[in-house]
Amino acid sequence: MNWWILELITVGVLLLALAVLGPLIKRFGRSYAADVFRANPRTGKSYIILMDVAYYLIFTAYILFTTVFEQQSGWADTVNADQLRSETVRIGGMLLIMGILHGANVLSLPIIGRLLGLGRRVDEDARGPRAA
Repeated sequence: MNWWILELITVGVLLLALAVLGPLIKRFGRSYAADVFRANPRTGKSYIILMDVAYYLIFTAYILFTTVFEQQSGWADTVNADQLRSETVRIGGMLLIMGILHGANVLSLPIIGRLLGLGRRVDEDARGPRAA
């Protein structure tokens, strides 16, 4: 197989991982975000949308940064083990970044939810009691 065919396959696998894993993570994260943002559900929905946009921008940038448009020096005209290893590292790199970002989001979400909830309570306390 030519080197560019392997490149097309790798880009396809990266796009497929993005298309499958992104919505899957989002689906299971909704209930977690709803628990964290229980006091302010609209903020939770907005936060999820913003994080989705950030994820897709990061992963699209990764795919574009790692795409090869010409045969790299040292690569043979047909695919060899070195080229396969290089493409496997690219796929693993994207999955690693996806896992790290997801883990960071899971760990930071309760902190962000508490901070936003405290800010809302401070605003309500500053307004004073509502007239009946």
